[in-house]
Amino acid sequence: MVSKIKIKKIAEIVVKCINLKKGENVLIRGNNYFQNVIEEISLEIAKNGGIPFISIQSDNYLKRYYELVPEEYIRQTPQHFLGAIEKTDVIISMDSFKDPTINAKLPRNKIEANTEAYQPIRDIINEKQKRWLYLGWPTPEAAKYFKISLRKLEDIIINGILIDYNKLNEKCMKIAKILEEAIKIHVMDNKGTELYLKINGRRINLDDGIISDEDISIGEVGANLPAGEIFIAPIEEYGEGTLFCPLTRDRFTGKIIKDALLVFKNGKIVLEESNAKKNFDQLKDTVEKCMIIDEKRYTKIGANNICELGIGLNPHIKEAIGYILTDEKIEGTIHVAIGENRGYGGKIASSLHWDFVTSPGITLEIEKKNGEKITIMENGKILI
Repeated sequence: MVSKIKIKKIAEIVVKCINLKKGENVLIRGNNYFQNVIEEISLEIAKNGGIPFISIQSDNYLKRYYELVPEEYIRQTPQHFLGAIEKTDVIISMDSFKDPTINAKLPRNKIEANTEAYQPIRDIINEKQKRWLYLGWPTPEAAKYFKISLRKLEDIIINGILIDYNKLNEKCMKIAKILEEAIKIHVMDNKGTELYLKINGRRINLDDGIISDEDISIGEVGANLPAGEIFIAPIEEYGEGTLFCPLTRDRFTGKIIKDALLVFKNGKIVLEESNAKKNFDQLKDTVEKCMIIDEKRYTKIGANNICELGIGLNPHIKEAIGYILTDEKIEGTIHVAIGENRGYGGKIASSLHWDFVTSPGITLEIEKKNGEKITIMENGKILI
């Protein structure tokens, strides 16, 4: 169990991270298992002049909701919640489920319906640049689901949050300075990754544990805790090669997908040529369903488009467990995402954002405008 002292410290980190201003409206959402954490964060917000509002749901409620409510009703956008988000300045989210196995067993058609229903809300968050934070937290059921001990999960998440943010910022700034000169990226490993991307002219985003005033001024308004990555929206029309992802979770059900080899051409994932050793059908179905949602809502489908290149930099997180929030922060890895990237400086509107994290041991090379090539990371070791 996480101590009260650590919960208090993390609440303080959260308030600093969101760059709270007096009088701002803050919505905090999550499972009722996290109530003591959510209340501590709420109190810290209120003490610093913010106006918190808490929204909590239980595993039992969510399970019964998806079992009992007809799909056509789930597909309705909650207009009252839409209005609340319009008036909200900052959204803090925690996991919806204490037990991920419940989510994994829910009907896919109803999860897809819920995704479509809430897309207008996600659009408001993106288009009006509402600040947001996603906060990870350990549960006994999640530890069992990820096949690790609760103590290990607590170590990864909690101590991954309680790091030296000044040192993290220094590391991010050094790498960002080099990436600003890059026009092309080449990522490779001995697992099957051989991917080329273009990033010339794109914003370099730092996930360094705080949404600073400077970040806000350029539209970088989101954060994760644990923090620890640099991320970029690559040129959407370019992205060639393959990426090996040993472990990820389906964005609808949370089911584990193992050893995925993803093929990209012209900036898009080619599902017909991609594969995985376990649950590839889940991956394919989710991407295809989100493409259908995109086609209904937007003029262009974005769910199958490369939208992000990220470089993991958290010094404490060493091991992939299938929890994307922490896996993507592992130092020595990169991740590529498909789907939504308007908040990152990109152009893609989508109902999907899905990160695929490589194994540790990546080599990352940049090509500068003058043709010079520089290796930033070699076999997972950062060289600068």
